[in-house]
Amino acid sequence: MNPSRAVYLAIACLFMTSSAAWGQEAPETAGPLVGHTTDSSAVIWMYAPQGSPLEIDWAAEADAKGKGQGKGKLNFEPVANPAGDLTGVPYKVTLTDLQPLTTYQYQVKVDGQTDPAYGGSFRTAPAADQGSQFRLAVTSCMKFGEPQASWNLLLAEKPDLHVTLGDTQYSDTTNPTIQWKHHLRYRAVPEFSAVLKSTPNYAMWDDHDYGPNNSDGTAKGKENSLVGWNQFWGNPTAGTATTPGAFFKFSWGDVDFFMLDGRYHRSPDNAPDDDQKRMLGDAQFEWLIEGLKNSRAKFKVIASGSTLSDSKNDGWRIYTFARHRLFDAIGEENIGGVIYLSGDIHRSLVWTHPESDRVGYPLIEVVSSGVANSKTLSFATVDFDTTADDPTVQVRIIHGDGKTHADKTWKLSDLTPDQ
Repeated sequence: MNPSRAVYLAIACLFMTSSAAWGQEAPETAGPLVGHTTDSSAVIWMYAPQGSPLEIDWAAEADAKGKGQGKGKLNFEPVANPAGDLTGVPYKVTLTDLQPLTTYQYQVKVDGQTDPAYGGSFRTAPAADQGSQFRLAVTSCMKFGEPQASWNLLLAEKPDLHVTLGDTQYSDTTNPTIQWKHHLRYRAVPEFSAVLKSTPNYAMWDDHDYGPNNSDGTAKGKENSLVGWNQFWGNPTAGTATTPGAFFKFSWGDVDFFMLDGRYHRSPDNAPDDDQKRMLGDAQFEWLIEGLKNSRAKFKVIASGSTLSDSKNDGWRIYTFARHRLFDAIGEENIGGVIYLSGDIHRSLVWTHPESDRVGYPLIEVVSSGVANSKTLSFATVDFDTTADDPTVQVRIIHGDGKTHADKTWKLSDLTPDQ
């Protein structure tokens, strides 16, 4: 047997054994998790017994011994009206007055108790709208009981931020209590926990963590799923005042990210493939196009769990009107620098969509799927350099064997429509 495969199987057996012993009981604590991070702030998330006093100490790395500025201490606030029916609740705190491109160390205390597992570090984002060089890690399909060693490979790549695109757990229900138990179980996995507490994380759901397999906007109880999802991650505020959903936008330096909810307003997969079939719903689509039109960022990243073409029964491929409307809007508005990220299919690749003529330049799709639920155990890294005269984006696909299986680079001029 391949030695690396033997290691993976041993790890899998270890986690499946611990899962069987633990059953479906949720742990009392989970986290910490670094969420939405800017050039001056960061959200820290923690799960703990309801009523527990939580506090956090932090300091800039150079000031960890108590010298200089950049130290702080805050109390966490529990979320109001938790969607799940558990003994614990999520707590969140926002650290402010931070400095750009600065590493901070932090330590969470629960009931006055300090535990090394409750500590971590993170690096803030570049100054807003400033040219920068940074590395994004992209994952999806993260299943408990499967080999988890690819998280170690991901951390070794030293990403500046991590975006995960669905199937972050496989509860296959809209019941938030069951969803939370699956989240908590997976967040107890040491390899995954190490990523959560040391890298800013942004998450979008897909079918298995939204509801049943291939679920859509008709899913009963989806409102409960949405409440629970928003409480269980450290994302920016989702949806709009008039349109609910998990979708949101954030920026990292001069790159804008549009995280799309491909489930809450989605037409059923088996609906007729005509001009009434929707992937995003009209309001979210308009939100996206307005955001792209108004963006001054060098690159605009669209991210969703659903692939543009590779899924034959649960992706944009069977939503022809919705897909063409998206491509045509990008082309007609002369929006340059668009890149699409997706997951779902349990394999990873980077390619150019064959209908790119509708966009006016090569439309790159990065599919990153199966970091802990596939044969390849793969993930993607995306390196942005917007400091160059002609900014670049480099995409690599890394498998669980540690080898790079794809490495491609584009210049911004390659992704700009002809005027």
